[in-house]
Amino acid sequence: MTEPPPPVPSSPDEINRIWQHGMHEERLFHDRLNYFSAMQIGLLGVFAILFNKEPALGVFVPLTVIALLFTLLWLWVQVRHWRYCVHVNEQIKRCVPEYGRTVQAFAAPGRKDGLSISRPLAIAVPLLFFVTWIALFAGVWLRAK
Repeated sequence: MTEPPPPVPSSPDEINRIWQHGMHEERLFHDRLNYFSAMQIGLLGVFAILFNKEPALGVFVPLTVIALLFTLLWLWVQVRHWRYCVHVNEQIKRCVPEYGRTVQAFAAPGRKDGLSISRPLAIAVPLLFFVTWIALFAGVWLRAK
C-alpha cells in the first residue's frame, strides 16, 4: 500500500513556508558542494606541495586514504541531500501549481524536473575527485618504485 499524498497547504503562509524551505534546501545542497570542493582542492594542494618535497609513501598513503574517505562521505551526503531536495520539490509542485507547470514546460525528453543538473553534480563531481586521488596515488606509487 502506498500512502496518500499529503494535503495541499491551504493558506498563503503555508505555501510560502514550503517554498522557502525548498529554496533553503537547494542552497544547502550547493553550499555543501562548494564546501567539499574547497576541502578537496586544499587536500590536493597539500598533496602537490608534499609531492614536490619528497614523495614518501608513508606520507601519501594516509593522505590519500583520508582524501578518499572524505570523498566517499561527500558522495553520500550529496546523494542523500539531492534525494531530499527532489522530495521537497515534488511537494512544492503540488502546492504551487504555477511552479509545477513551469517545470513541466521546461522538462524535455530525459529531464523530468527542474533539478536535472543537481544529480550529476551530486554524483559526478565527487566521483571525479575520487578518480583523481586514485590516479595521483598511482603516480606516486610508480615514482617511488
